[in-house]
Amino acid sequence: MASVRGSKREIKRGVWELRVSLGKDPVTEKYKVLSKTFHGSARAADEALRDLVDQQGSGRADGVGATFGQLLDRWLEECERMDLSPTTLRTYRAQIKQTIRPRLGKVKLHQLTARHLDALYGVMKDAGASPKTVRNHHAIISSALHQGVRWGWVRNNVAERARPPRVAQRRVHAPAVEVVRDVIEEAERRDPRLAPLLMLAALTGMRRGELCALRWSDVDLELGILEVSRSVVVVVGGLAEKTTKTDRSRKVSLDPVGIALLTAHRAHVEQWITEASSELEPDAFVFSPSVRAATPFRPDNVTSFFIRVRDAVGAPDVRLHDLRHFTATQLIGAGMDVRTVADFLGHSDPSLTLRVYSHAIEERNKAAAAIMGQVLSAKRQPAELPSAG
Repeated sequence: MASVRGSKREIKRGVWELRVSLGKDPVTEKYKVLSKTFHGSARAADEALRDLVDQQGSGRADGVGATFGQLLDRWLEECERMDLSPTTLRTYRAQIKQTIRPRLGKVKLHQLTARHLDALYGVMKDAGASPKTVRNHHAIISSALHQGVRWGWVRNNVAERARPPRVAQRRVHAPAVEVVRDVIEEAERRDPRLAPLLMLAALTGMRRGELCALRWSDVDLELGILEVSRSVVVVVGGLAEKTTKTDRSRKVSLDPVGIALLTAHRAHVEQWITEASSELEPDAFVFSPSVRAATPFRPDNVTSFFIRVRDAVGAPDVRLHDLRHFTATQLIGAGMDVRTVADFLGHSDPSLTLRVYSHAIEERNKAAAAIMGQVLSAKRQPAELPSAG
């Protein structure tokens, strides 16, 4: 088995560059080197180099001698290569850094067992973590180990034998129609640029980032259709656009109310931009804080605005995402089939819609049962006697 090689170089008096060869990357087939600056004596630099070498394991392309922490690092690099959402990557890194790496990072891959994972989940539970939070960490561990199996670093995914806690399906609570109307009316009084966004959210069930990313080139008011293909996310240093959550675009139909809403909003936007002695670009954002509509609203600012509005109307428990639940439950309650609702909302699979909105479907089924009961319990008219003769 090849050993990790390390070297040190004195940059200036008391300052050393420590270098460790990590071997060939199994994906890119390029050799990788870890470099670290160390301050201290030559003897202390030697000790630091030995520690750095020990932390890196064997450095072999087949993962022999590697630690779980090394696999997590490589898995994160693969996630970046696959263009995962910056928000998702930020969450993964935080959960690995705060919880997973401190307890499992130094465990050799060939020594990692389901017992290690169960112990971690137990510690998390004792610390007050919810079953859903534990499950999220389990998903990261399982995905990284699955990648390790694909690369030949481990033979089996021990996460498949671990026992994370079960997560009970939480019932979705959608706001009442009256509450949604109050929120939109209050939004109109506060900010005419953001009020149409909330109204469109309730009409279409679009996600927050999708609404922020919507451009006028995505809108066909004559046909009453929106093309939803992008989402705005917050990244370090500003905003970025990415594909939708399911990586697929979809068309969302507008009813006369939605068409009238966006027609009126466009008229206001054109008025604002004319007053600024400018012109509306075809690719301008539908909802924007700037006069020329060249930049989108920040998703977190939209949420902050919604919180102020919902608090003002006395609905402190309603979240912005609940407008999406409102759309779904209203459609299901009106008798719309689940597949159509799933397509409308942009769910990757109708089974997800079934799970999330099972209570709304149950209510619709109860209504259907009541109708059938009324039909079959109705008194039958007595048959007419045959006439004599």
